[in-house]
Amino acid sequence: RSPTHVMAFVDNHDTDRFLGNGRDTLMLKQALALLMTVRRIPQLYYGTEILMNGTKEVTDGNVRKDFPGGFPGDEHNAFTREGRTKAEQQMFSWLSRLLHWRKGNQLITKGSMTQFIPFNGVYVIARQYKGRTALTVLNGTNKPAQMEVKRYQEVIGDTKWAKDILTCRKFDLTKDVNLKQRQSLILEF
Repeated sequence: RSPTHVMAFVDNHDTDRFLGNGRDTLMLKQALALLMTVRRIPQLYYGTEILMNGTKEVTDGNVRKDFPGGFPGDEHNAFTREGRTKAEQQMFSWLSRLLHWRKGNQLITKGSMTQFIPFNGVYVIARQYKGRTALTVLNGTNKPAQMEVKRYQEVIGDTKWAKDILTCRKFDLTKDVNLKQRQSLILEF
């Protein structure tokens, strides 16, 4: 079968949560940016959008905790903006932007996918469809890095500007793109 008919996930009820026992939001954003832009059917495990964590080292129930809120006795209600912590709301908003961009986007649902070999810790995939392109750019290092534009010329072509769909920031594609540590970009043009 086609890869477009295969489900992919970063965590589920039978695995440790992606965040383990931590809160590394930069790595989670990278995983979700990749998950939502590769040629697969993405599956999100409840609570990932609000930074729920946990591992099975304690018990399976540790990764299957109730979503906070809406249940008798819950002091924390993550179902509402007002009930979420600042960190939970930041992740929720970030993922919401990504999911709204992805919803019904033929670039993602029908586009071709090109993977590039990671270079100096930077991983790039391209999705292309009917003259549109999206580049998922991930700096997999804990230090600043650069996306060397000439390496991706075959998909960038003559394009001079791209917009990061996550921040609406514009990037000049006539020169190398500076990346912060563990930065995730989804550049559309």
